Parts: sequence; C-alpha cells; structure tokens
Amino acid sequence: MPANILHLPHFSSCNALLDAHLEELQKRFGMTTWMITRLVGDELVILRLKDRHYRLHRGYRLNWRQNYCGEVVEKGRPAIFPDASAHPDHASLSRNNPLNIRAYVGLPLVDSDNRKFGTLCAIDPQPQSDSLQDAATSLIHEAALISFLLSNAVREAREKRLTTFVEHPDRCDDTGLPGHEGWQDICRQEASNCRDFGLESSVLYLQAPQGSNSLTIADSLAALLREQDSIAHLGDNRFGIMLADTDETKSHRVADRIRDALNAKQLLVRIDRERLVSG
Repeated sequence: MPANILHLPHFSSCNALLDAHLEELQKRFGMTTWMITRLVGDELVILRLKDRHYRLHRGYRLNWRQNYCGEVVEKGRPAIFPDASAHPDHASLSRNNPLNIRAYVGLPLVDSDNRKFGTLCAIDPQPQSDSLQDAATSLIHEAALISFLLSNAVREAREKRLTTFVEHPDRCDDTGLPGHEGWQDICRQEASNCRDFGLESSVLYLQAPQGSNSLTIADSLAALLREQDSIAHLGDNRFGIMLADTDETKSHRVADRIRDALNAKQLLVRIDRERLVSG
C-alpha cells in the first residue's frame, strides 16, 4: 500500500461525529465543558457533551433564563465572555445558577427551516484569555456546521422511523400492521430519537371490545393519524399508537379525536396514555 495514502477517521453515526467534534473544539479553544443542547420551552436539554469538570450528563436540563445562554436563546446571536464577570447580568446569574461559571461561549443552533434548535456552548470554572473573543468567526462557522449535521441526523431519524413502520417483517395477518416485535422495535427506536435529539413523543394504547373488526379499527386509525405516526396491532383488538414529536397536551387531543371518531362507528374504546421524553 502506498505510504502517502491518507487514512481519514471513520464515524459510525452522526452522534459519534458530533462527539469527536466537541472533543476537537475543546482541544482548539480550551474550556472544560462543551455541549450541544436542544431548546425545549424554558429549558435547554443537553444532547451531547464533553465535560471535564461539572459532572453533567446527557439529558441534564438547564433553565436558559437563569444562565448565560439566555442572551443566545432570546436574541439568537453569539455570546462570548472570556471573563463571565463582564456579563451585564453576572451578579444575578451567579446567584441563580448551580454551576460555577467564570467563562462562557454560546452560539445559536438552527434547524433546517432556520428556526431555533438550541445552542452550542462551552463553560469553564476559570476565566479565559481575551483571545477567545478573536475566535468568534471560527466558532460561528462551527455552529453552522453542527446545525447542518443535526438537521440531517433528525431528517434521517424520521425517515428511518417511517421505514421501520412500513417494512418491519413482523406483521399482523389480519391488519397488515406491525405486531408485538415490530411495536417493541418502534418504541425502542423512538426512545433513542427522543434521547439523541431532544424530541418528545407520546404513546397511546387503544383497547376495543372483543369481537370488533380489527381491520375497521386499523383503517380508521390510519385515516386519523399523520404519516410520521406509527400503529401496531398487539392482538385481541389492542393497538399501540406512537405519536411522534407530540407532547402530552397534544396527545390528549389526539386521543379524544380517535375516541370520538370510533364511538361514532359504535366502537366504544378505551385509550391509555404514556409518554416518551427527551433524555
């Protein structure tokens, strides 16, 4: 083999690439902790991180109104403070924040529609050199690259979700829907999506009376749900329904809509709810 062949690193997934990217950012720019977060209401959920000090973990939730990410989230612009005491709200943030932060870097991340996704941020318990400010252009480029990687990873996860539902080999003979094994794989995959991308999905379990026509129920559910949702027939007119990217409030509305539609067909069903959350 020629000696001048360049061996590039191989990454098995987008998450592995993001982890390596955070490690490289740490080497280039310092800071004890780098993280990628997802914005969920008033919280930033940590999706990936490289932490050498704070003992944070994936799924940890930061209230952005009580930390230095507030400026990044509210104004959608970078915030770089080699010495956090220069931040205009340093006194109040120091009181309310459980983390001892003396240096901060924060950059907005966006999704494929250029909407707020979360942040790329770094924190350190010690002030850093003022030269960190000079890295702003490079850091903005890194945030744009990470935004692109995340957008593609989320899209691929959604495509894989649909493929699993349509092509899973475990099928119910009566309805053509995935069966028990298929449902377990659907739930396992969606739980991973929630954990990896800060998504929130809901699970419904529908029980129809014995003797009901399972194919009629399956067809009714297919007409009521979205393309990204998944249905499985678990036997004895019990159905599992995965509502992707759906919080608890929305799942209540969907359950009511399903119940009303089936009741109109003289099918009195019971629906139980569960919830899959990020982290």
